[in-house]
Amino acid sequence: MSDKIRDRAVLSRFSDALGRGEIQLYLQAQVGAGDRHVIGAEALSRWVCEDGRVIPPAVFIPILEEHGKIWQLDYHIWEMACRLLKSWKDDPVFGSYRISVNISVKDIYYLDLYEVFTHLTEEYKIDPEHLELEITETVFMDKPKEAIALIQRLKEYGFTIAIDDFGSGYSSLSFLKDIQADILKIDMEFLRKTEHQERSRIILRSIVALARELGMPTVVEGVETSQQVRDLTQIGCDIF
Repeated sequence: MSDKIRDRAVLSRFSDALGRGEIQLYLQAQVGAGDRHVIGAEALSRWVCEDGRVIPPAVFIPILEEHGKIWQLDYHIWEMACRLLKSWKDDPVFGSYRISVNISVKDIYYLDLYEVFTHLTEEYKIDPEHLELEITETVFMDKPKEAIALIQRLKEYGFTIAIDDFGSGYSSLSFLKDIQADILKIDMEFLRKTEHQERSRIILRSIVALARELGMPTVVEGVETSQQVRDLTQIGCDIF
């Protein structure tokens, strides 16, 4: 019952929260392995209430997904990211950065994603190459042919396509074969301490080598310590 009450409260407040600017864009830096310089960022959403309380994404995002409202959140974040990229265009440092945004499974059902992303880049007059679109395998499970065709159209327009969370869930090698993506993002689970640490390292090293053979730079998520940076650099990862 408490879960149902919480869900109802989140859903009833969500639209007002969007209007009041409570749903905010946070940036998680992406750093190149070579010179350790920031090259861009991933767009994250945070719900910051007027009284300063922060509702964790792990709380509100599953609720929005379950009730078919996640596309409203995603579109809001996409537009904020495009607005930020526009403000960076003429900056000598930030002008070269790109921002990566997530595409949720439900987005493909509620939105014409090609129309949405091309419209946003034209409206804000930004280079589509600076807007990186992150997809997961689950996006392709129900309508694989349509999804593959969509990704190809977005690539032809100039967007950078990243496969997100590779190595978790239902990751398969056939996915890499069928999707002509530009970047491979490796799930942070490989960095977590387990009793099978060496096996995890072997798998990670193999994924990085495979991506290099396919001409895909690798991004490893959740990098937090200097030791992780050293280990991942040795393995051959490109971006943290």
